[in-house]
Amino acid sequence: MIPLYGCWGRILEVDLSKKRETVRSVEEGLLRKLLGGVGIAAKIILEEVPADADPLGPENVLVVGTGPFQGTAIPGSGKWIVAAKSPLTGIWGDSCGGGDFAPDLKGTGFDAIVVKGKADSPVYIWVNEGEVQIRDASSIWGKSTSETIEAVKSDLGDKAVKVVCIGPAGEKLVRFACISSGFGFAGRTGLGAVMGSKNLKAIAVRGTKRVDVAEPDKLAERSRELSRRLYENSLEGMRKYGTMLGMQAGQHDDRGYGLKHNWDGGVFEEISKINEERVREITVGEVPCSNCPVACHRHTRVTEPEKYAYDGHGPEYETVAMLGWLTMIADIKAVGYMGHLCNEYGIDTISTGSMIAFTMECYEKGWIDETRLGGVKPVWGDADSAIELIHMIASRRDFGEVLANGIRSAAEFIGRGAKEIIVECKGLDYPAHDPRSYYPTAINYATGVRGACHQRGVTAWVPGGFNIPEWGVLVPNREDRYTMKNAAHIAAKCQDWASFSNSLVQCEFMFWSGLTFRDQVELLNLVTGWGLDAEAVAEISERITTLQRLINVRFGVRRKDDYLSPKMFKPQPSGASAGKVPQPFEEALLEYYRLRGWDENGIPTKEKLESLGLTQEAGYLPNL
Repeated sequence: MIPLYGCWGRILEVDLSKKRETVRSVEEGLLRKLLGGVGIAAKIILEEVPADADPLGPENVLVVGTGPFQGTAIPGSGKWIVAAKSPLTGIWGDSCGGGDFAPDLKGTGFDAIVVKGKADSPVYIWVNEGEVQIRDASSIWGKSTSETIEAVKSDLGDKAVKVVCIGPAGEKLVRFACISSGFGFAGRTGLGAVMGSKNLKAIAVRGTKRVDVAEPDKLAERSRELSRRLYENSLEGMRKYGTMLGMQAGQHDDRGYGLKHNWDGGVFEEISKINEERVREITVGEVPCSNCPVACHRHTRVTEPEKYAYDGHGPEYETVAMLGWLTMIADIKAVGYMGHLCNEYGIDTISTGSMIAFTMECYEKGWIDETRLGGVKPVWGDADSAIELIHMIASRRDFGEVLANGIRSAAEFIGRGAKEIIVECKGLDYPAHDPRSYYPTAINYATGVRGACHQRGVTAWVPGGFNIPEWGVLVPNREDRYTMKNAAHIAAKCQDWASFSNSLVQCEFMFWSGLTFRDQVELLNLVTGWGLDAEAVAEISERITTLQRLINVRFGVRRKDDYLSPKMFKPQPSGASAGKVPQPFEEALLEYYRLRGWDENGIPTKEKLESLGLTQEAGYLPNL
């Protein structure tokens, strides 16, 4: 029998409706095709979630998984993935979280947990060294994320247990609710609401099994070498500033992101009040995920003013940018507290910031008033009204009932010109990276597998130094940032690399401290013994991206859904990218389809699927 390296080839299936657990096998041939992580999750979602499934219905399937890197000392391997049909977008949804959950999940002897059905009452799943229990969570229901993690550990009598959970927002089915592991969050696409819809409060794991790898001695040595390199390179970078690295000098000053005033204000004169140095002022220390030499997470604390006092994790770059820069709230203590509230409620800070800025703009335009908002007057720069909106969203109280259903739903409810001012694609709010500052990002956002996303296609990182020379992705000259020439190629390759990393599963931030694509391929070969080169990895990565697109096509996505928000065609009035808009957009989109082997409606052709070894999956193509 050929040994299986890097994975167990075993997936745990828990049916909450039937109160039954089963184990399924995964053959090496499938792992060679899809690696693990989001690759295997996509295969499961395609085959087991009906095209017309209600994302918040029992027929939706939640996959929590790992890849070939978990269970090793590879730097950045402390990540886990979760996937399902998204309640926010209605299409493929996935997110990656950090913390310390992933090694123990892999240590249970399972590569992933697939959750089906719906429990009759609140429960949590307990997997202890391969033994499974569905336990009562009635006493935990309603608790915040940090309270839930401690309550589960107390219930099990073991502080070493690792937990992922939802907060009150997930229970209330807020469509951008997230999943927390303490300081690591699977933030995007609302998968916390999927857990809530299943009456699933948490998943707890305890696992000490160690998976076999092809070359253990070489892998251990190489992991140590890379960890030392990444640690040393991060001392004045991510370890010092976390993901806030370069917020003002890079994103604001050099690249000219136009987040101010809900994406149309240009230069933010008060950016220095919420930049990386201001976050350092409230930072207690760095917090690393498992097997992380970079430690990008922050432990922060605010003691005064009392109304903003907290002791917790974050804020990260996206949190500061979306809750502060976008809304013009120039108070790092207030922004830190807002992020802390989102963490405890279990809601995505990106979508939450987007909802607050959208509400502020609607209020400014007179489309909604304080009567409808329960007395709240959300004006630009006012932290206290923004904080109240967070409470309203997480509890679905008053106008929060409207906002909790997502940006597109809220715009439809308000009417007037609201649809013209929302900044999203496929229902997923833009992250804090402006496509007007680097045009390949426009194509990435429009075609992204989960909607507008900087991590499922890392084009926004390319001007800052990210590159994959083996695939023709190179750091651009300044003038090349504002051209659609080669934008389709860069977007496609950055998306494929994201599929690769999220199937390994490895934290993308290792690249900011010196990890290379070549390192990743080498590590994969040391784990699996497969002997892959850059070309072979390119095919695997494209296969995984294409599989996710096929899922979206099955859920109804077509060319009409690959769009750019209207505000992105309005140039910024000031800043480094003033006067720039990503055109010609339509031509570049069609070029992207051609490069992908998709038809003019954005559907992968049968021939393309077969060329990628997805012959069986081609049977899910719609009959047009």
